[in-house]
Amino acid sequence: MNKSHSYFTLLDALREPECPVCTLVVDDGRAYLDHLLYESVLDVPTRMRLRESFGFCSWHTGQLSSLPPICAPSEGFAIFASDLLRKLDYVGRDIIQRQPTWKWKSWFKKTHGRLLALIKQRPCPACDHVKQFETYHLKDLLDAIGDKEFFDAYEAARGICLPHLLIMEELYSSHPNFSLLSEVQLAKAKSLRVTLEEFIRKQDCRFRDQMTAEEAKSPKAAMEFLVGRPGIFANEMEHDLFQRAGVKKLPLVEPRPAWSSFLSNGRLELEARLKSAAHVALYLRKPLPEILFQSIRQVGKDSARGTIEAVVEDLPDVGYLRSLHSANFEVFYGIGLPPQTIIIVDRIKGWVLEEDEKSSTWRLRPLKNAEDLSLTMIWHKFGNAVSLQGVVNQRDCAKKLFCVVTEGKREQWCRLNDPAANKIPGVGANVEIFGWEKWYTRIVEVLELKFLEATP
Repeated sequence: MNKSHSYFTLLDALREPECPVCTLVVDDGRAYLDHLLYESVLDVPTRMRLRESFGFCSWHTGQLSSLPPICAPSEGFAIFASDLLRKLDYVGRDIIQRQPTWKWKSWFKKTHGRLLALIKQRPCPACDHVKQFETYHLKDLLDAIGDKEFFDAYEAARGICLPHLLIMEELYSSHPNFSLLSEVQLAKAKSLRVTLEEFIRKQDCRFRDQMTAEEAKSPKAAMEFLVGRPGIFANEMEHDLFQRAGVKKLPLVEPRPAWSSFLSNGRLELEARLKSAAHVALYLRKPLPEILFQSIRQVGKDSARGTIEAVVEDLPDVGYLRSLHSANFEVFYGIGLPPQTIIIVDRIKGWVLEEDEKSSTWRLRPLKNAEDLSLTMIWHKFGNAVSLQGVVNQRDCAKKLFCVVTEGKREQWCRLNDPAANKIPGVGANVEIFGWEKWYTRIVEVLELKFLEATP
């Protein structure tokens, strides 16, 4: 046979005292975490996936502490954990605000809105990774067992565990080498049983001094043979969080109906809701029509009555972003927003703003899933718009960074979004900055820079 890299990897794994496939699955998980923490801690798509899975499972979280210091596992996990706790805070507070009389016990009885289903939308990404490679290892093992060198090494080793044998039988029972491997496994099981019986017999004080090292280790060997290495195969308490979540993929926006099916009073209904609204959330990829912007702005003018959140993505108009910020909107940097503009009022009623390209007009379509969508979208925030003034006290031209000290003595590092448009200000410059404070870097990405006159 063609001896590939996987052949020799399996051959090396046979020298370990555990199931070789379990050994490789553990190594695959550790390698995945190693790469992720070393290369992708600040990668936005990775952070999005980890928010959706609500981090790693218990097994892979436990593996983090075994990673080498160069991966900075504690620092990397702290970054991810901060994201997850922020998401939990968003979801929990949003639920409490929408139901003032809400109680944990009664709320968990709901079938469509459990906290677990709202914070965990996909399984552990490390488990997804190793599960795929697990099937490759089993197939490679079956291919390799037909080679005499590998077969001899396999006979001398402990062999695979029973759970992996069962998975192999389920996936590859038609493989020409499956019967051969099964015969070897049954022989190993019988040998292990004989060793266990000797271990049991020698618990008698008359024979205890006759116990061999292999017999003394046989109970542990039997545990791993019957159930695999700890952590790889789930228990039966139904604590698989992803399965318990019963996640159904929620579309960000429902399919667009024919224009004739739009409610004629969509705008009127929105304006009526805005008069008593306590909270409005906007998800924007382009500016709102001016008349709609002014209607929504009224909510923000009465700060005692309501708040407006505007989550924007790929919106390059800095002047418009400033106008949102100046209108007392809480402006957030968003990722993964729907293509259409979404407006959600008081977290329970929502509309899609869509344009008719033929007539160049816009209309509002009511959302059926507004309440669920509001809970899905609140953690698509990755930063917020900030406006600050201060004096530059440090700069790093090589990294295009400069540090501003505000009146409150806060030091904030900044980076120009477009270095071609502005030069890095010199030390001592009095500046005004508008930009994004991105939570995954804690550096303000400067969208607009103004030089102010020095204060007397």
